[in-house]
Order: sequence, then structure tokens, then C-alpha cells
Amino acid sequence: MKQTLVFFIGIIGMAMVACHHPKQLARNTFPATDTTRVAAHRDSTTDEERTRMVGEMLKGIKEHNIDFKSFSGRMKLAFENDKKSHNNLTANIRIRKDSIIWISVSAPIIDEVVRAVITPDSLKLYNRLDKELFLRKMSDAEQLLNIPFDFKTLQDLLIGNPVYLTDSVFQVVKTPSIISFSCEQDKFISLFNVFADDYGLQQSKVMDKDSTNPNKRSCELTYGDYAQVAGHKFPTIRRIFIEEKSVTRIALDFTRYDFDVPVNFPFSMPSSYKRM
Repeated sequence: MKQTLVFFIGIIGMAMVACHHPKQLARNTFPATDTTRVAAHRDSTTDEERTRMVGEMLKGIKEHNIDFKSFSGRMKLAFENDKKSHNNLTANIRIRKDSIIWISVSAPIIDEVVRAVITPDSLKLYNRLDKELFLRKMSDAEQLLNIPFDFKTLQDLLIGNPVYLTDSVFQVVKTPSIISFSCEQDKFISLFNVFADDYGLQQSKVMDKDSTNPNKRSCELTYGDYAQVAGHKFPTIRRIFIEEKSVTRIALDFTRYDFDVPVNFPFSMPSSYKRM
């Protein structure tokens, strides 16, 4: 998941302003990391029961998937790591599904500082503070970050749909309130916590699959304060923890969220800006 967030961090880092933090949200743990409980679960569940339970769970999770044509939202935005902290920012987001993501980041007093347009093929961004213009192909972003950069993953992250969810489910742990499980991919291991009563997404975590990597990375995303809007359950709060050599914390608090409304994506490329 980290590749979808690096672009966000770059946007936020260009806005040099600090004030109060958005409200806190507790960081949860993953029962799936408790191997004793995993073993107990396996001993008490037959393969047939497990297959049926996993099938029902995946079906329930996918039923919560937010399908939409367009989205318009506003959120409070903050991030911090061991070197810097930028808070009290505002981001406006517009999306046309599978086509374009538009982001405008503003800071108090100085108003808009960054505007970005992301498509499945390209990244465009201008920085008003430094009068810089960034133009990138999505393929260039993949090479730059050394991680797959995927438009759909970023879209799902913003909308609140699960990211890096596959059918290769293992290490299932069920408690009265939470079901935890893992998914395997070529380069990543994904962990999920979903609510046991309705399979709503509570938390996900993505880790490098290569355990020998000295700079093993992980990204953890927590969802909170679900709201009903246009027939969807939308998580209005996200907390993101990216760990590599240090920890980066990102807070997203949505204050407005509208689905299937008219949206436009204004973006000009000032000729006087330096191209980066």
C-alpha cells in the first residue's frame, strides 16, 4: 500500500504549515499475529467449515465494496514523522471512477498550495509555493518508487474499499467481535481485521513478503466513524502508519463526502513554473 501513499506524502510535504492535529484514533492490533490462537482455531474447524466460512466472509466483504460513478469530498489532513510535521491542512478530492483523481491541498491563510491530477497513465502536480510543475508517467513512478504504483489502489484507498485483498486467504482467527485473516501476493502479505457481525472493514496492514529485507516495510490503515451516504457505508476517518526506517503517521478526517454528483477537474500548467 505504501506506493499509494508516497504521492500523498509528497503533496503534504510541500505545504509548510503546522497547527493542531485532527482527533486521535486508536491503533488496533492484529489477532492473526497470535499463533497460539491461530492453532486453536485450526484444531476446532474442519476444512469444509473453514472453506464455507472464508467464502461467506469474502462475499460479505465484497458486498460492502463501494461502487460509484463519481465522488467529491473534503478532508482535514495531517502527517508527521521523525523529521517534520504538517497539520491543519485541507484537501479537496474529486474522482471519476477508473478515470481521474483530482486533489487540491490548501493551508490556512495562504489557501491552495498544491493541485494534482492522477490518471491510470499519468501524474501531474503543481506546487504554488515553489512554482514547480511535476509531470510523470505512471510507469516512471513505478521505477522511481521501486514498487507497483496502481491507480485503482489509490482510488480504493480514498473511497474506503479494501486494498490488496485476494482470495488466497489463510491464518484465519475469529473472535466474538473481529475476524482476522491474511492474504498472500507475489511481493506482499496483507492482513485484515473485519467486524464479525457484518464483515465491515476495520483495519488492514501490508508488509513486504521478503523477511530477509533489512529495510522491511509495512503500512497499516485503520478505518473509523462509518457514515451512511447514498446507500454506502463510508469510513469518514482513516489513520495510516507507514513503517520502514522510521514511522510516518497520516490522518485523514473527511468532513464532506458526496457520491455520483457532477464533478470537474480544472488543471492548468503555468508556463512560468519550473518543470521537475
